[in-house]
Amino acid sequence: MVAVDAGAPTDAERQVEAVTKLRYMQFREQQSSTCSLGFRIEAMKFRGTPPVTDLKRVKNTGDVSDTMALFLGNHEDVRQRIVARLQEIRYKLDQSHYFKKHEVIGSSILILYDDTKVGAWLIDFAKTRPVPDGCILNHRSPWTPGNHEEGFLFGLDNLIRVLENVKITTTENTVPSSKPLALKS
Repeated sequence: MVAVDAGAPTDAERQVEAVTKLRYMQFREQQSSTCSLGFRIEAMKFRGTPPVTDLKRVKNTGDVSDTMALFLGNHEDVRQRIVARLQEIRYKLDQSHYFKKHEVIGSSILILYDDTKVGAWLIDFAKTRPVPDGCILNHRSPWTPGNHEEGFLFGLDNLIRVLENVKITTTENTVPSSKPLALKS
């Protein structure tokens, strides 16, 4: 927390040199696009370079759009294929009886492309839990204590919207492909 914002800890937290996990998670979500868009970009990887993981402050729609444009380079076809794949995932989740009866906490979407393939997958389901009988989730409503809504589809809707509006560069000097992107809901 201090590494991101030295002024963030309260006096009490400074005194004990600790914060609760809940407090840290809320702080982290407020620093990123999680609160406003329902997802954050965790990391990007370009062929031949170390992963880019310093994305904690990619917060508003413009910053996310710029980061996605960097990830996509000049690959309009890749952008279109990723959008289509995410729309397919959203459609299947909207139709899924299982999804309506399970909360999905801390899952991710892995987006990957190289010179020949493009893909997007849902990953990280360790904290997926059934909700109480009679509870049906829409995954778009804001979370309130006890409602089990985690905003997964809210985040996916916003990710699709951002990607639909990303302006692809036409420069020839782009980073080579084989690029995974990890998004956290």
